[in-house]
Amino acid sequence: MNNRYRLLPLLLSAGLAACGGGGDSAPGSGAVPAPVMPEIVAKSALLWRATTSTGRSGRLILLDGGRLYFLYSRTNTPDTLGGAITGLAGASGASSIASTTLDFNWEGLPSTSATLSASLDVHNNLNGTLSYSDASRNLSFTSIYEAPAASLVSLTDIAGTYVSSDRTMTLVVAPTGAVSGTAFSTSCRFTGALKQTLNHSSLLHMVLTFQGGACALGTSTVTGIAAYDVSQRVLVGVALDGSGASATLFQGGNS
Repeated sequence: MNNRYRLLPLLLSAGLAACGGGGDSAPGSGAVPAPVMPEIVAKSALLWRATTSTGRSGRLILLDGGRLYFLYSRTNTPDTLGGAITGLAGASGASSIASTTLDFNWEGLPSTSATLSASLDVHNNLNGTLSYSDASRNLSFTSIYEAPAASLVSLTDIAGTYVSSDRTMTLVVAPTGAVSGTAFSTSCRFTGALKQTLNHSSLLHMVLTFQGGACALGTSTVTGIAAYDVSQRVLVGVALDGSGASATLFQGGNS
């Protein structure tokens, strides 16, 4: 792994909460607060396309600084988000990583910690295992390294209104990267911003701030990663609160 992708040890949060997030619901008629554009420090990213022994697929993303994300699909349903795993990766050898992670499942399973161990092969593909206290959830995975694309996706290309399939969450992306929307209720609004990673234009840093009201996370600010599927015009992502113990997950299509 290139030295510029510095790996840091994991600092686990003591508390573990179930994930929040959702689908999409169109904003109500009330006044929408002006989108806030917080400062986001763009980082480089490593990206792998993963397949698990449990029939899932997904994106495994490692940011410069060591933050690891694994956005995985439902079993045998590659186009539907099933959950997200996140942690800080630490080097366990010249070409290996290990991390205690949190798995925020979106299929009704309890959110829990898991140990990720993986190593690179000669082609920079990343293969490994995830181990849980409930051994029935253990899995192995293989993943193919995806180099940065030659063709760039701009924020103007990504701009639009993304609505989840159950219509409980709406996320509006402006050409500037400003974000606004609602989650689960028209009285739970959020604002924020997206900014592209330095070398993968379809991977985006994300910051969202909830506006109180009916929001389960109150007025928390959450940060994370989003991935844009160019062919399907779908945006998926996960963002964590400051403790790292609560997460917001979303998947929305831009019709």
